[in-house]
This record gives sequence, C-alpha cells and structure tokens, in this order.
Amino acid sequence: MPSSRTSRGLAALGAGLATAAYAILLVAGRIHERRLTERYWRASREHFIAPEELTDECRLLLARGQQATTTVMRSHVHRHGLIDKAHNEVALPGHEWELATILRDYSRLAEAEPRKPAGGEVVTLLQKRRDALRASLDGVERRVVALEAYADRVVEADRQWEEWRQIEELSEGADAVLDLLARTARDDMAVAEIEGMTGQAAVVAEALTSAVESAKKAAVIALPPPAATA
Repeated sequence: MPSSRTSRGLAALGAGLATAAYAILLVAGRIHERRLTERYWRASREHFIAPEELTDECRLLLARGQQATTTVMRSHVHRHGLIDKAHNEVALPGHEWELATILRDYSRLAEAEPRKPAGGEVVTLLQKRRDALRASLDGVERRVVALEAYADRVVEADRQWEEWRQIEELSEGADAVLDLLARTARDDMAVAEIEGMTGQAAVVAEALTSAVESAKKAAVIALPPPAATA
C-alpha cells in the first residue's frame, strides 16, 4: 500500500499534468478559433463591397438602385402582399448584389488604366477599352432606371392603397354618422321649443318691469311730503 507521502506526490503530479493538458487545449482552441475567424472573414469578404472600392459614378448608381429596392421593400403593398412579396424578397437583393459586383469590377478596371498612355497604339487600345467599359456601365444604368420605375409604380400603388384604406375607414363610420344625424334631427323642434320658452321669459320680464315701475310710483306717493323750509 503506498504511503501518504507517495499518494500526495501522485496527486500533485496528476494535477500538474491536468493543468498542462488544459493549457495545451486552450492554446490549440485559440489557434483554431483564430483560423475559423480568418476563414469566416475571407468568406464574408466575398459578400461585402466597401464604398471606397467604387468610383464616384458607380457609388451614385449603386445608391440609386439601393434606394429603389428599399422603397419597394418598405412599401405597404409589399408588406401586405398586394404585390409579389416572395419574389421581391429574392429578386431585389439579387439585383442589388449583381449591381454592386459589376460596379466594383468596373471600378477596378477603370482605375487600372494607365494615367499616361505611351504611344498612339496604347491610346487606341485604351479608347476601345473605355468604350467597352462604358457599354457595361450603360447596361447597369438601364437596370437601375428599371428598378426606379418599379419603385415609382409601387409608390403610386401605396398612395392608392392609402386612399382606399381611408375610404374604407370612412365607410365603416358611415353608420355612426347616420345615427348622429338621426339624433340631431329634432334640432328644429328643439329650437322652436326654446324660442317659445324665450318668448315666455320675455313676457314675464316685461310684466315684472311694469310691476317694478308701479311699485316705485306707489312708494313715492306713500312717502310724507318734505318739510317746508323757512
């Protein structure tokens, strides 16, 4: 049977090995986590385009496309499914991403042009290249214009929807309005009644006025004559 000193030594050795193993696992875990983070960043980087990657013209075109998409997605007719909501939620982000990637690639190619062409042949090739790039940018702009036209239609549909909704609300309150109108149909009779009461009050007021005048005259007659002065 091992002594108590031996037992304590074995226990300490076991604890030390366990601590060392934990430290190794911790370091390995951090390395694995860093590698996962790097892989995640590389994967997400493929789905992210920074504004500085685009030329000014391309940023403006992308902003217009994104604004049109946002207008549609935030509209009442989209949220209430009055237009093809499912298709919008798939197609519009797809169009937006395609626009962004084409504009990014265009910007890279445009920025890669030589600033000082060396020779006439380079100038000729550069012009052809620019013509091809412009054709691709014109295609992007046509798509942006189409998205804006769709957004304008959706805005008009939203306006019509809001008008319809208000008409429905007013129609639903029509019964209450008719009920209120019926309750106030006695206004003419009430006015006649009140005018009669007003006439009666005027007669009473006139009679009381006459009575007051008569009382004043009687009071004057009842008073003793004033004392004669020397």
